[in-house]
Amino acid sequence: MESNNIRNSSYEQTLAGVTKDLSDLRANILGKLSREILILQAQKNALTDDIQRLQSQRKELEVLTVAQQGMNQQEIQRQQWIEQLAQSITYHLKNDVIVTNSNALNDHSENFEQLMLNLDGAIRTTFQSLQRDVDTYQRDLDDQMQRMYTQRQQGELMLSALVERIDEYLRRSSGDRYGGGNMGGNSPTNFTGTSGFTGTLGTNGSTSPTAPNGNGNYNQIQIPTFDSSQYRQYDQNDTRPYAGDPTEPFNSLESTPPVVQPTRRMNDWWVGFTLVLGASVVLSLQNILVRVIFSNSSIFGMFNFGGLITPTVPNSFMLLLLRMLFATPIMWLVAKFIFRVDVFRDFQQLLTPNRRLLFWRVAFSALLQFASFAFIYVALGILNPGLAVTLFFIFPTVTVLMAWLLFGDRPSKERWFVIGVIYAGIMLTYNIFGVTKPDTWGVIAAMTSGVSFAGYIITSQACFKQLNPVSFTSINFAIILLLCIGTLPFTLSSISLNGSLIFMCFLIALTTLGGYLLTSFGTKMMGAAQASIVSASGPVFTTFLAFTILGNKLDAIQLFGVLMVTGGVGLLSLQNIYKKSAK
Repeated sequence: MESNNIRNSSYEQTLAGVTKDLSDLRANILGKLSREILILQAQKNALTDDIQRLQSQRKELEVLTVAQQGMNQQEIQRQQWIEQLAQSITYHLKNDVIVTNSNALNDHSENFEQLMLNLDGAIRTTFQSLQRDVDTYQRDLDDQMQRMYTQRQQGELMLSALVERIDEYLRRSSGDRYGGGNMGGNSPTNFTGTSGFTGTLGTNGSTSPTAPNGNGNYNQIQIPTFDSSQYRQYDQNDTRPYAGDPTEPFNSLESTPPVVQPTRRMNDWWVGFTLVLGASVVLSLQNILVRVIFSNSSIFGMFNFGGLITPTVPNSFMLLLLRMLFATPIMWLVAKFIFRVDVFRDFQQLLTPNRRLLFWRVAFSALLQFASFAFIYVALGILNPGLAVTLFFIFPTVTVLMAWLLFGDRPSKERWFVIGVIYAGIMLTYNIFGVTKPDTWGVIAAMTSGVSFAGYIITSQACFKQLNPVSFTSINFAIILLLCIGTLPFTLSSISLNGSLIFMCFLIALTTLGGYLLTSFGTKMMGAAQASIVSASGPVFTTFLAFTILGNKLDAIQLFGVLMVTGGVGLLSLQNIYKKSAK
């Protein structure tokens, strides 16, 4: 009996638990359904409001449409009425005109012809006067446009000079602040071969090429970035001149810790250094290609190739012609699509009467570069490439001497010492103390090429002040191509074209433009003055590549001479940096 009671009690407890769970489940389900019903009710109300709003908008549109249709109907009726009125007026006026003309013709039939003649004469006179006025206005407009164009050019030159001066000043100030040296100064001469040179003459007579961010090519100019919060701020409406240093910090009178050079600037410098060094290698490789064309050589000691033509002056002209046939159009395309320079517009400006003198300067510089290319090709065909390029590097010293003779820029004692070092290195390269000496005609050709190139640098200096360096180089290439075509009557009998020769000339053109581009971008990133020192490594790279690729060796004394010439040219650029910073 007791066990039955216990069993009944457990059943009741279980039933009570199940009942409670069902009640809780029912409550939860009812709560969720209630919330969902409320949400659906709210959504229904929102949809009802949207439907009512859309219906009201539709009614408004229907009212507007009906009104518009009514207006259009009225407009159509008005137009029909106007047309009917116009037809009626035209009909009556036509009748009146016919009657009036008939009467006038009857009354003045005798004077009609004379009146027509007078009218024709008056119309002719009027149109002639109008034509003269239009011609006068056209001439005045042309004159105004020419003056505006000239003023724009002058403004571009002034703006370019101002930006370059600010660029140079900021680089120098930044270099002094960060301990990075003088990043300004003259642009470096591309000392790494016989082509792609874009050198100019600095104010101190040193050689330096103009970077592609020169006059007119403003999209290539890069101003160094710096923290403007460190410098004095100015009111834009205050036009009074500031007598102090514009880059002086606010706390310049207090002792401040040295500022660490930004990592990005150092990375750009190393990238620029790599590009300029690569340009030296590429242009040195061009000298090796020219040597292979003129002389049958053992390539890496594996196979023989070369000797496609003999090293003579006519063949040198022919090689230069083939090279310019490839390099000139590519250079014009590079100028247009990479440097964004309109070379054709600059060339048209050179042909104007007021810039005729500049045109002859450009043409004379192209003639000197043409002679330099022709003679160095002869030298590379006769001599060891390293020896020929080292002798060619007489041109920096000739440039300094020409600057002294023409501009009165007398070299300092230190510069005379460096010039002596370069000439001593050239004599050692010539193997003056040895028994076996290089071919005399090859030596004369290499040194004549250097002298011609020095003249090219002097003449291009004046051109760079009035002409974009990229346009100058492109026009120079075109003039050299025309000069090469002019030599065809003298070289036609010796021309023997073949596929290997044309391919080698195409490679030479690619190395020319590759060296030019690498030098341009590298100079912009690392600084012109320091790039000139790196570019002086041309003889060393040419000698190394000649030994590695062709197996051409120089004696120990000649190698020492190559190093002396390279170091001397680098010292000339280094002296230029210190002289610029002293100024």
